[in-house]
Amino acid sequence: MSRAAQGLRAWLMQRFTAVYLAVYLLTTLALITSRGPFTYAEWRSWLAGPWMSVSTTLFALALLLHVWVGIRDVLIDYMHAVWLRLLFMAATALVLLVSLLWVIRALALAAVGTG
Repeated sequence: MSRAAQGLRAWLMQRFTAVYLAVYLLTTLALITSRGPFTYAEWRSWLAGPWMSVSTTLFALALLLHVWVGIRDVLIDYMHAVWLRLLFMAATALVLLVSLLWVIRALALAAVGTG
C-alpha cells in the first residue's frame, strides 16, 4: 500500500469519526435537555439500555480512533527519532486501549446495576 493510500485512509477515518462524534453528542444533548433532570437510578438505567450502551461504546471507540489518528500524525510529522516516535506511539496506544476498556467496564457495571 502506498503512503498516499495510508494518508487517505487516515483522513477518511478522521472525517467519519468526527461525523459520528458530532451526531452522538448532538443527539445525546437533545435527549438530555428534553428530558429534564435525572435521578441517579434513571441515569444509570438510561445509560444501561441496549441502544445507549452500544452507541456510547461506539462513541468511545470513535473518539479514541479520532485521537489516535491525530496524535499519530503529529508524532510522524514532528518527532524524527524513530525509536522515540515508536515509544510515544506505544504509550499512546496503551493509554487509549486502557481508556476504552474502562468505558466498557463502566457501561457493563451500569448494566448489571453495581458500583
